[in-house]
Amino acid sequence: MFDDYLANPIAYDRLEQYFLGHFDAGIHAAGLSSEDFRRPHYNTFFVDGTKCRDANPIFSAKHLPSGNIVRVVIFESDAEYTEVHNRVGDNDAQVELCLFIALPEMQRTMKTAVVWAKQQAS
Repeated sequence: MFDDYLANPIAYDRLEQYFLGHFDAGIHAAGLSSEDFRRPHYNTFFVDGTKCRDANPIFSAKHLPSGNIVRVVIFESDAEYTEVHNRVGDNDAQVELCLFIALPEMQRTMKTAVVWAKQQAS
């Protein structure tokens, strides 16, 4: 369904919306406030206003009360699912969970992003 996302801007935008829709449905089902999350968090536009469609990230969200971030990067050249925790922000006070995935890992990744959101609200 999204196999041509890098070459087809419409497919890319649909893939981006697919991640966003799943995340929003997951936080709603968990009873979390959508106002606590900025999504997308990262600006995915070039200076000239052109949308950057390189899947880095395909999805991002920031939990506003904690400042913690989740970022999903589709990285097709390495098909292994990888989770990396980075310290970010002033004095490295926040944590960014970065999920490097191949497209077939979408379902797993979306579940992980919702679990992350639930952990932020705890």
